[in-house]
Amino acid sequence: MIEEVSIQTYYDHYVETQLESGINDRIYGLYRRMLALGLQSGSYVLELGCGIGTLTYLLSRKIKIGKIEAVDLSPASIAVAQKKVNSKQVQFFAHDIVDFQTGLLQIDFITLFDIIEHIPLEQHRALFTQLRKNCQDHTRILINIPNPSYLHFTQENEPDSLQIIDQPIPFQFLLKNLEMAGFELLQFETYSVWNEKDYQFFELVPKRAFQLKKISDGRTLGQKAIKKIWRQYLKLKFPF
Repeated sequence: MIEEVSIQTYYDHYVETQLESGINDRIYGLYRRMLALGLQSGSYVLELGCGIGTLTYLLSRKIKIGKIEAVDLSPASIAVAQKKVNSKQVQFFAHDIVDFQTGLLQIDFITLFDIIEHIPLEQHRALFTQLRKNCQDHTRILINIPNPSYLHFTQENEPDSLQIIDQPIPFQFLLKNLEMAGFELLQFETYSVWNEKDYQFFELVPKRAFQLKKISDGRTLGQKAIKKIWRQYLKLKFPF
């Protein structure tokens, strides 16, 4: 088993690679996803595995009232992030994310973007169990990982491009740990960044009892009228 100090040292030396990459297509795409999911100026975000703060920087441009806690194992990465991100809404912590204790009293988003594939598999259940303790009913957990098939291909064909720990996370393995910790899956997508179908995105919430909420209850009178006309149109177009 690779020692934590070795992992920390690796990522301390990985800073230059991150600086060279900067805010790339993957990071900006994840930020856009968060906007689409409702990221607001007043949002509270726990960003786990923040590296040198590329996503943190984007989040800080949006979040002017809420708070961001950004955590990474590497003190060298955190030092760079503190210099790059100038916002009183952000706090950085050099800490192992598996047992990190947040100071946020409410959390809208917890992000694990391209981080759990670098955490030993035997620590995943402890990580998600700890995260569940930090959640409110509305908290969304967002996970981004390389497609396991793509990572298998990379291990076989481009092993030198991989990090110190860079393991495929099988779909069922991830879902089992998340379910055991008390989460349920809202959204899953395999999508493309640099190669076809090279990444996977998950959106989860704390598991809770199902509450019946009719879509029609939220419609205005005008919207209800349009919906009624649409149904009549379907009946005329498709006289089944």
